[in-house]
Amino acid sequence: MLIIFGAPVVLGGYALSRQDGSFRQGLVRAVEQFVKLVPRMFCALVAAGFVAKLIPSEFISRFLGDEAGVTAIVIGSVAGLLIPSGPVVAFSIAATFAKAGAANAALVAFITAWTLFAVHRVVIFEIPLLGFSFLRLRLLSVILLPFLAGLMTIGVKQALAWVAVS
Repeated sequence: MLIIFGAPVVLGGYALSRQDGSFRQGLVRAVEQFVKLVPRMFCALVAAGFVAKLIPSEFISRFLGDEAGVTAIVIGSVAGLLIPSGPVVAFSIAATFAKAGAANAALVAFITAWTLFAVHRVVIFEIPLLGFSFLRLRLLSVILLPFLAGLMTIGVKQALAWVAVS
């Protein structure tokens, strides 16, 4: 919290001390960003709220909860791969999953997979700009990370117990 509120005060004070108009330019830029982002965040949070109500809590706790074992990590990884959204929606969905009883390991796998494999980013940026050969190399180099991150979340001992049960 200190950084969130302290950084703008410190940077604003520095910009004001420069006396070259950078403080005013910074305020104009901040207002422009605020006007642009607030409606988007509102829509994203409403969309995440609908997702929360469309997927029953029992379903989430059954397939993403502690009882689901390694399957929860796999499902979390696949769900993260398929969510075509920005961070506001993805993290809101993760919070919804957590509230509905999803295991921490499944949530970590979900967010890790969303970060690494977001389908919309692959289609819009990576394929057109970097090509299929780069995409293939990148995906092959990180394919196991969501699963491993989920396993690391629960710890080695618990992971071995889950593997024995599954």
